[in-house]
Amino acid sequence: MARNAHGRNRHNTTADFLITGTSRRSRTQAAQIRNQARELEEHRAFLEEVSIAQQLGIVDANYAQQFAGPPHEDDEQERSQFEPLIGSYVGEDFENDVEQLPCAAHAAYHRARRYAEGRERMSQRWSELEEQVAAAFLICQKATKNWTSLPGTYTLPPNTCTCDPINVQERSMDLFDIIYRHSAIKVPFCLCTPDVVRLVHYGYIASSPDVPRTAFSIRLLQFHELLWQTAVVSTSSFVQALSAFLEMRSDTPLYARGGNYRKRNLRVPLSHSIDMFSRIRLIQQKILIEGLQLSQNDQWANQCPRCFGPNQHEVKSHPKEPDIIIALDGNFQQRHYAYASKDNPPESHYPRSFVKPSKITNVADTLTATDASAVGIDPPCADVHKAANDARGETTWEKCDDNGLFASACRHDIPLMFANIYKTGEKLYYPIALVRNLLADFPQHKVGILYDIGCHLERHVRRRGLLSDRLPDLIFGTSVFHAYVHEWSCQVKYNPRLNPWWGLSDGECLERLWAFLSPLISTLRVSTRLHRLTSIQHRADYYTKELNEKAAYWLLQKLEHANEVISSSRQELAELYQRPNNYTPGSNYNSHFLEQQWSDEQAYHLHTSRTSEKQQLELGRLLCLEEELNKAWQLMADAMTPEQALTQANTCVSVQRQLQAQRNIVGTTGLADNLTQIQQDKLAMVWYTKTELRKSFLALIEEKEPLLRVCRPGESSTLGTRGQQKLIEALRKRAGSLRENLDNYNRLTHEFIASNPDRPAPPIIAYPDLLELQPDDMFWNDGLFTNASEPWAVDPLTQRGIRRLACLQRGLEEVRRLGWEVRRTMRWATERHKKLAKLMRLLVRVPNNGSSIPEELERLVGHSHLTNTMVMANRLHAAGVIVHSSLIQILSLQLEWHIKLPKVFVKTTSQLEDEPLLRDWNSQINRIKQAVAYGLISGIPGDFSEALIVTLTGDLPNPRESRPVLNQPDLSANLPDQPNHADNLLNHEQPLPFNQPNPPNVAEELPNIHQPLPVMDEAEGDEIDEEEAYHADMENILSETMRADLEQDTGVGV
Repeated sequence: MARNAHGRNRHNTTADFLITGTSRRSRTQAAQIRNQARELEEHRAFLEEVSIAQQLGIVDANYAQQFAGPPHEDDEQERSQFEPLIGSYVGEDFENDVEQLPCAAHAAYHRARRYAEGRERMSQRWSELEEQVAAAFLICQKATKNWTSLPGTYTLPPNTCTCDPINVQERSMDLFDIIYRHSAIKVPFCLCTPDVVRLVHYGYIASSPDVPRTAFSIRLLQFHELLWQTAVVSTSSFVQALSAFLEMRSDTPLYARGGNYRKRNLRVPLSHSIDMFSRIRLIQQKILIEGLQLSQNDQWANQCPRCFGPNQHEVKSHPKEPDIIIALDGNFQQRHYAYASKDNPPESHYPRSFVKPSKITNVADTLTATDASAVGIDPPCADVHKAANDARGETTWEKCDDNGLFASACRHDIPLMFANIYKTGEKLYYPIALVRNLLADFPQHKVGILYDIGCHLERHVRRRGLLSDRLPDLIFGTSVFHAYVHEWSCQVKYNPRLNPWWGLSDGECLERLWAFLSPLISTLRVSTRLHRLTSIQHRADYYTKELNEKAAYWLLQKLEHANEVISSSRQELAELYQRPNNYTPGSNYNSHFLEQQWSDEQAYHLHTSRTSEKQQLELGRLLCLEEELNKAWQLMADAMTPEQALTQANTCVSVQRQLQAQRNIVGTTGLADNLTQIQQDKLAMVWYTKTELRKSFLALIEEKEPLLRVCRPGESSTLGTRGQQKLIEALRKRAGSLRENLDNYNRLTHEFIASNPDRPAPPIIAYPDLLELQPDDMFWNDGLFTNASEPWAVDPLTQRGIRRLACLQRGLEEVRRLGWEVRRTMRWATERHKKLAKLMRLLVRVPNNGSSIPEELERLVGHSHLTNTMVMANRLHAAGVIVHSSLIQILSLQLEWHIKLPKVFVKTTSQLEDEPLLRDWNSQINRIKQAVAYGLISGIPGDFSEALIVTLTGDLPNPRESRPVLNQPDLSANLPDQPNHADNLLNHEQPLPFNQPNPPNVAEELPNIHQPLPVMDEAEGDEIDEEEAYHADMENILSETMRADLEQDTGVGV
């Protein structure tokens, strides 16, 4: 900050400009003498300003005392530490020193405050206008057929402006469209209609709520919305490409205001227009939800019909079998830097899928009050997860305010709810808050919850008394991928592949969601906090839409996989049932025996304390330590000095004492039955080395997970070449450690077998086989060390039979659940189809004056967002646009689903009322195909006729009651003067026969819905399917090739 040269002698004069030149002073003696008088004068003026600042309370007395004396020779050296450095790097020490200056902190605070206040004022102003803008948007969308043509003259529809011509003033504006731009074009504005609303009638969205100077065409914003959804292109990149494209199509360059011939940057104006466009979309959605009177259950069904569609006549194998299965997980990549923005969005601005902070705070207070009840909860699995013990807390992310996201998703990968993680780690109150909000909307549902540390979550929920009123309705499990990091005793209870009612749900749906949201990470870290939340919501909505379109394919794919699991399991069990069972003489293996053994194994792990096992493992560790020390001393025995010999003796005595103490603690257990002391020690050492082998195995699996994304079709990695090389080096080290532990395990196992060949021994495994193991493989079962006489612990056939039986049961459960889900989906679609078609029929037949509004339309047409700014005719048009847009979506979904959905329907267990459901579905599909064949279905919102409604419903209107309805407003004055092209662009609805004064029989004029449909060529569709299958095969081949290359580079199976 510098003082104004003309105001140096005036009191209370503050700086009003910045010095842009160098701050370095001449260090020669002559220069110092020459500038001494000026520096003394500036110092006195500075002290005077400090005194004034002290009186105003801006700085304290301690700060003022630092500058009480005159400047001295060392001032230059002290001052140089705050001078800017040469180059682009700014050292950390310099930044810290600047942050510690009171004046710098004061200025930074007020800059941030002014910026936040300015954004809040602009947001409030946009909020005041959004209702009128949305109303004008809907009317113009109907009149221009979704802006397939922009108005050619800047005039409003009749009766829109009531100002005298003298009050209509022109103002220069920059207008941007997807194919052209207008610079400094004169646009008329008036007093009665806000500028933003006027621009909507012209086909543009303004970039400022007051006196806009820039606007972007609505069709450009529509294109940007679709492009961002599919490619997540940044605003800066989009603006750069748009500006370059329009520059080539313009004969006049566009410069920023100010006359310095600087190219104009449209990033900020476009961002404001995009925000307004998003507000309009939200208002449309709100009108639809409230106008159709959708309940919370209906809204959940819209999000995922497979989970939340109408569930009728579903037969469960057990009353506790869950109706829906959800997954929970946190993500710390989606964080936000605190310095990027200081906005604090109110709860009313939070997107609909985000749990409000106040609800999270309430849960956090409840947890704080129950901390005493949670003492002693220490599951061993929780230590493996950094998030569980809050290793990533506020101190780690001190530069962030929003540290990440916590989310829930259904088993179909569709995101349900989000919680913003604010300055904490993955705290317990986030999953509790999400589960509580879901249960509140489904008081009768049973819910299955899959979480990386589901064991940890259930212990806290039960011990603290959380969700006590719904605890019988919940079952907890761990996700399949994270099951391997859990102890076997934990997997016995929580692994969804081993326990009932989970089907083949894997719980990894949120991992796929995080991968889909990953392109947002870099831009959202430096955006505003509100933009971060809304962008995540928009991206999640698009992800939901894409997943729902593929719902039928997902169901059929899962059904085929489940049938494969059932078939292979039955085949293996049939072979096992032919073999004699040595543990039940005179009989073969059978399902009853396997179920009993699994129950015994579960009972042991659930009711046995882990303390004794820990003590036995500690004994094995000491024995291995003793063996290693003995080997080391033997290698250096010939060259041992007296001091080393003394150290050896002391160490041996110490280890022997620890061993004896540990033996006393362990005592005599099942592990020592019928074994000599040496054999007991060998078995304890084998057990310990196996636990160390498992740790090395888990470390390798965790390390190579980023490389797996490179090999998975459809996924990518952001490692880069350097990061991948570092990871490969780390993998080599992990692989070396794993091989060493495996060699020790196999050596000790061989020694145990040699010393006791008649006793069941732990399995010996080769390195390649170890890398192929699954989390639930029988190799990880440690029952042999504790229950040597139990078949489930020592008999490989029993263990294999238990796993195969579990696979068979999970496959059958999956098929049963898929039968529920396909019927929920079809029932939801048919009911929504009927409801929307009925509303369209009522809308198309209601008179424009609204003299008789049916009861079903009152909430829609009378919505507050429409009644405040519209006459009845326009309200009917707006309602028609909203309902028709929703109808087109459901029709498209039904056509997409019909390709595969009926196959799933007929291949799953039948239920009551299947026949009428399938009849309604096929009837609707046939009518939709007829409407498509006769060209009655348009993708343009609001572009419909009564012929479409009659085709869909089969309800012919009474000719005597036909009347002109939903006529287009006359906007011909707004259209460009293009006699040969304008009519084609707008394509106004031609009056139907039943809209004429003396209409003929409507049934004669409408297409015959019973006549055969035109023959459609399906060859092109077959070729597309063939091409997609070819690309899928090539992608799999490339993935396998990359996997093989990585295995060759690292020596580790990927």
